[in-house]
Amino acid sequence: MPSLEFEAATIKPVKDPAPYRIHETQEGRRFSTRYTSLRDLIQMAYGLDRQQVAGGPTWVASDEFDVDAVAEDGVLVTEGDNLPRLLQKLLADRFKLTFQYEQREISSYELVVAKGGSKLKAADANSQPNNGCTGLGNCTFPKVPLSDFARFMGFVVMEKPVVDKTGLSGEYDIALKWTPDATQFASMGVRVPPPVDNPNAPPELFTAMQEQLGLKLVERKTMTKVFVIDQVERPSEN
Repeated sequence: MPSLEFEAATIKPVKDPAPYRIHETQEGRRFSTRYTSLRDLIQMAYGLDRQQVAGGPTWVASDEFDVDAVAEDGVLVTEGDNLPRLLQKLLADRFKLTFQYEQREISSYELVVAKGGSKLKAADANSQPNNGCTGLGNCTFPKVPLSDFARFMGFVVMEKPVVDKTGLSGEYDIALKWTPDATQFASMGVRVPPPVDNPNAPPELFTAMQEQLGLKLVERKTMTKVFVIDQVERPSEN
């Protein structure tokens, strides 16, 4: 049985960070990601939100890398939990990463059904899963369970964990338009411009969520496991 480690991987420091970080590609045996910090890689590898990664030197969050890697024959990065396991091995081998988990109190959001009920549309049988945003605050989520939608909102938009507490099962076709503020999309290296006086602009996120989806984000303080870095080194390129 093939081992779950990359057959080859190149990690290059980024000299000129881009305004938009993290351009990721998964295809067959190949994985690549651009403008990606070590903290981003840890989040990908261990399924964590930004507040769940702590410790280590400042470069863990500030320095960015381009990663190109290929798995061994017979190992598809898109299959099952292969990619997280491959990344975990890469981080241990190339960044000499060691860590421990601790229980800490962090700020998070619960995704719940708003007063008046859900406005979600069940997924069309012909929908193809392909989450994405065509612009800041204009995002679509075809054929997704709410747990995936919550995960995206926490990881990409809010920079705080978002946990699905709606109790709604199944898959949905979700479209959401809102006017983002300066606290959102920071994980993508984006600086949201100040709002302009436009009477036709979409509402802010919390209002849009209720009006368009019948859902609500409720802030909570919760105890959760936090990934605490014990040791890490900058990687060699090859």
